[in-house]
Amino acid sequence: MQVLDDLRDGWAAALPGRLLGLYVHGSLVAGDFAPGRSDLDLLAVLTADPGDRLLEVLAGLHERLDRKHPEWAGRIEVEYVSIDALPRPDGHLIARVSPGEALHLLPATTHRRVTWGSVHDSGRSLFGPPASELLPAVEPEVVTAALLDHVRDWPAWVERMTAPGAQAYAVLTMCRARQRLLHGRQLSKRQAADRTAETDPEWAGLVGWARDWWYDRGADTDPGRFPEVRAFVTGSSATILRECGQSVP
Repeated sequence: MQVLDDLRDGWAAALPGRLLGLYVHGSLVAGDFAPGRSDLDLLAVLTADPGDRLLEVLAGLHERLDRKHPEWAGRIEVEYVSIDALPRPDGHLIARVSPGEALHLLPATTHRRVTWGSVHDSGRSLFGPPASELLPAVEPEVVTAALLDHVRDWPAWVERMTAPGAQAYAVLTMCRARQRLLHGRQLSKRQAADRTAETDPEWAGLVGWARDWWYDRGADTDPGRFPEVRAFVTGSSATILRECGQSVP
């Protein structure tokens, strides 16, 4: 994929001596990447925390990339983290750009280790050593605690998800959480939807709608299925929390 080659070459040239590794992860490596729909997910590991001066350099790189590959504008997510922040995020800064979110600095949190652990396990190297050699493994209990926090918050978040794409995303994200926390499976969105339709047949219709909307370029004029989406997210959150021994808000 040419855009990945340009990312690698641009970042290596602009960050000599500072870039330790660049890794692609997410749907592209999970095997259910949807051209024209899926985002590119990348993690850049640096020698030191990013700051304002580096942010200016990175902003220029992203602008040039958007001009060269307009089809990817707004669909590239990159997180920049220092090697020292990976095992102990507290007190460090990271930089992040994602769809709908401009490049900015933010505090690193323990929850980010869920993504970093996924990169350690399955990330594909564009620059630097294999991810499993550079990134530390993440303890299963850290991943579980972070996922449970998200599951607890989703019933409030879903109230703002009136667009069909947001509703489909909410359903697929909750499917992934159900499969990971209740059945011990780390799956992609598509895989989690298919398994949830099997393990929870009462939700098969809704889950199939969300999967098809997401992967088959669903129309923004679709009215969505908000009452069902709300019921699925709220019910799934309560079920997961109870079965994991957590209190239900």
